[in-house]
Amino acid sequence: MSATTEIPVVSRTTEMPALCRTSELPVVSPTTAPEDTGQARNRSFVLTWLLSLLLGFLGLDRFYTGRYLTGVLKLLSLGGLGIWWIVDLVIVLAGGLRCQRRPLRGFETDREIAWIATGLTIIIAYSMQLDEVIVRLLNSIV
Repeated sequence: MSATTEIPVVSRTTEMPALCRTSELPVVSPTTAPEDTGQARNRSFVLTWLLSLLLGFLGLDRFYTGRYLTGVLKLLSLGGLGIWWIVDLVIVLAGGLRCQRRPLRGFETDREIAWIATGLTIIIAYSMQLDEVIVRLLNSIV
């Protein structure tokens, strides 16, 4: 056997496979947002958690994730008189709240911080006796 029969010869006229052609690859610039490429980004876990913690009694967490009907119901009932608000906060922290059937963006990386911050917020709020301040404010209004 000669050396030329063992080594395959590649001709310069050989066409590249379709996957390797650079003219067919999509061009995405570094400044192109994911919305521009056709992939809709999911809602942020941190923003959903903050809305649920701070303004959940108004249903803003529901509005943000696209649940408008339950958002209106939660708004009209003031968070189910507080019960729905707490239940939704736990659902958000546990990762049960989804947007477009996908988990919220950033849930895996930020859930521990959200649990710790929520616990600290509850401890600080009760140590400052904010529940009594809110009751006094409501009594003075009514």
